[in-house]
Amino acid sequence: MRLAVGFNPVLPAAELAKVAEKAERSGYDSIFMHESLYQRDVVTYLSCALNATRTLKAGSGAVNTFTRHPVTLATTFASLSELSGGRAILGLGLGSFPTIPLIGHRIFPVKETRPLKRIKEYIHLLKAIWAGGKVNFSGDFFTVKDLELGFKLTYKIPLYIASLSPMTLRFAGMKADGAILSPTLSTVEGTERMVNWVREGENSSNRSIPKASYMMTSLDRDIKQAREAIRGFYFFIYQLSEVVPAVALEKYGVKEEILKPMKEAWKRGDIAEAKRQVPDAAIDALTITGSPDRAMERVREYVKVGVDLPILMPIGNVEYAMEGMAPIGKTA
Repeated sequence: MRLAVGFNPVLPAAELAKVAEKAERSGYDSIFMHESLYQRDVVTYLSCALNATRTLKAGSGAVNTFTRHPVTLATTFASLSELSGGRAILGLGLGSFPTIPLIGHRIFPVKETRPLKRIKEYIHLLKAIWAGGKVNFSGDFFTVKDLELGFKLTYKIPLYIASLSPMTLRFAGMKADGAILSPTLSTVEGTERMVNWVREGENSSNRSIPKASYMMTSLDRDIKQAREAIRGFYFFIYQLSEVVPAVALEKYGVKEEILKPMKEAWKRGDIAEAKRQVPDAAIDALTITGSPDRAMERVREYVKVGVDLPILMPIGNVEYAMEGMAPIGKTA
């Protein structure tokens, strides 16, 4: 089983380089970095990780389609590929729903913003630029006139599309080199549904692509401590309060009335009380939590429904999680 690790952009870049070295020594396939408008830069992270390692792949998970023009991103990842001997992976997504509007770009309503059309144009331009020769393009979102990559691209750059949308994931199955299914939190059933959307695109084009999925991971010898790290993570509380539909958790005994006290505390800004009200069952349903053996069993549940590359996102006792899940010394 291939395993990757993924991180939010909160570590100093030099520290991330050390984490990448550890991931390589431990047998991980790759390291992925989230992008943020107001945290450390994802390209700087990837440069550090690739420069510190020899075999580990490094990918964005994912950059958005608003803040970098396709030409800029094409040359950036061509440079990263050159630097690393072909180990750079471009993960591309529409953009962060909470933050992109803060800089003047609309995500909704999708009938007006046409996110799939935007991604299609973006990917068309990336591939055209990487293919060599002069590029001319006039679309609804992007324009390029008589532009050509100024150096030869030696290695193919894997292009992964990150999305939760059925239409975009079907498109990924048709045109991308891989798909990133989850931003971090998803039940096995929710992940399987996204895998099937990708497969619909694959089947229509007679092809198959890797399916990666972020999985928030907290390991500790004491499962209570492992859960506590998740419970105290701001992103988890936000997702559970505003993003994850309650119906997705009903199979796990978590109904809307159980989540109501947490959501009410979140809405009034009482984060401490919201944290206290997070039910254990929700943590267990949406994350990889507990001992290494228990965690590996959970990861295999996602692999069984079609995930080819689990991206473990360790929080809490990060070093223990990376060591406990390290592919070296383990069998599939």
